[in-house]
Amino acid sequence: MALSLGGVKIKQDLEGRYCLNDLHKAAVADGANKRTKEPGKYMATESFTEMFDELTTQNPGSLPVVTIEGRSGGTYVVKELIYAYAMWVNARFHLHVIRTFDAVVIGHIQLVEGKQARERARLEAPALTDAIKHGRLAAGKETKHYHFSNEFDLINRIALGMPSKAYRAAHCISPTDSIRDHLTPCEIRCIEHLQRVNASLIDVGMDFESRKQKLSQIYIQRHSRALLSEIKRLEF
Repeated sequence: MALSLGGVKIKQDLEGRYCLNDLHKAAVADGANKRTKEPGKYMATESFTEMFDELTTQNPGSLPVVTIEGRSGGTYVVKELIYAYAMWVNARFHLHVIRTFDAVVIGHIQLVEGKQARERARLEAPALTDAIKHGRLAAGKETKHYHFSNEFDLINRIALGMPSKAYRAAHCISPTDSIRDHLTPCEIRCIEHLQRVNASLIDVGMDFESRKQKLSQIYIQRHSRALLSEIKRLEF
C-alpha cells in the first residue's frame, strides 16, 4: 500500500512493514521536534516495549520490527507500531497518519470495486446485445450495427449525460481506450444496472421510447443521488 505523508514517501520492505525513519522525516515536516521525536527515543519507551511484546505474542511467526542495512535501510515496523509512534509524537500527527492510512485503504477498496464493476458491466454487455438481436428477430426486423450502438448510447446518455463520442471528447479519451476504464465506481454501477434492466425490457418487447422513459426513471430513483454525492466528494 503506497503511502506518502507531508510529501515524504514512506518506504516498505518486502513483508509490508513501513520505514520508521521515513515517518520521522514526515513528523519533522509536520512540525515535530527532530531530536526529541527520533525513532530510537520512541523505541526506548515502555509503551513501545509493551506493544512489541504483545505483537510478538499474538503473531509469533512474524517480526514486528526489523533493521535493514544499506542505502535503502532503516528500521521497518508493522502498521500498528506506525500508529503507536505517531501517537507518541503528538495528537495532530497521529490524526494525520490515521486519516492518510484511511484514505489509502478506501482508495484501494474503491479501485478494486471499480475493477469488479467494470468486469460485471463487460459481462452484462453480451446479454444486452443478445436481447437486441433476438428482439429484432422476433419482430421480423433486420439488425444493423447502429442498433447496438444506439442502445449503449441510450445508457450513456442517461448515466453520463452524453453519448460515448461526446464523453470521449469531453474527457480527452482516446478512441482505442475503453470509456469504462475512466468512470467512477458509481457511474460504473449505474451503467451495469441500466444495461441489465434494458436487456430485460427489450426481452419483454418494450419499445425504445418507453424503455428510455423507464430507464430514466430508474436512474433518478436509484442512482442520481449517489452520483451527485460522488461528484461533491471528488470536488472537495
